[in-house]
Amino acid sequence: MLHYRTTLSYQNRAEKMAYVWDKYQPLLKGKAILDVGCDQRELTRYLDEQAHYWGIDIGGNPDQVVDLEAGPLPFADRAFDTVLCLDVLEHIETIHFIFDELCRVAREAIIISLPNAYADFYHMLQHRDYQPGQALKFYGLPPEKPQDRHKWFFSLDEAERFVRYRAEKNGWQVEQFDAIGHKANLVPDDWRERIARLLRYPRPYRLGFKTRNLTSSTLWTVLRR
Repeated sequence: MLHYRTTLSYQNRAEKMAYVWDKYQPLLKGKAILDVGCDQRELTRYLDEQAHYWGIDIGGNPDQVVDLEAGPLPFADRAFDTVLCLDVLEHIETIHFIFDELCRVAREAIIISLPNAYADFYHMLQHRDYQPGQALKFYGLPPEKPQDRHKWFFSLDEAERFVRYRAEKNGWQVEQFDAIGHKANLVPDDWRERIARLLRYPRPYRLGFKTRNLTSSTLWTVLRR
């Protein structure tokens, strides 16, 4: 059973913040919050007056400009009740170090989201380019150097293993994994396998790919001490 859930879905940043607030209110109400990769600080629209919010990013409209590739987070140990890091780590070369930094500056909870690149790639192979002129969002090779790109390509299973291992290494435990938001397929894994057989998905199924890695979307994680 999921501790944190919502019926909302999202297709853009503003909708994602509504999703986050509706789903994770117990970890956000009245808390000292660090939003790593805050962009336009959209979450502040939902926070109560007792919450203390601080957003950092290299662009957008942060409270503090911080280049995550430049070194440690500029905060003391356990400085924030809850730390958010949503669709950020995959953009950072030093993903392992920054994950450890999230664990260092958080006191009670960490909320992390990581995209499942396999699903995007599989969707592209099935249907069409991700968008005109860009074969796969943040992973393709555009004619001009992009302002932003993903530096890590991983599946849902790999993301879970990474998060669980580094969390435990830093003294944290996974309270919840789920891939419900955005374009996730809510069919249970066992039924996905049956459907794959019935529809005779030729190559992915025969090659041993778990269908959850091809149909699930963003992995959402809650860590607790």
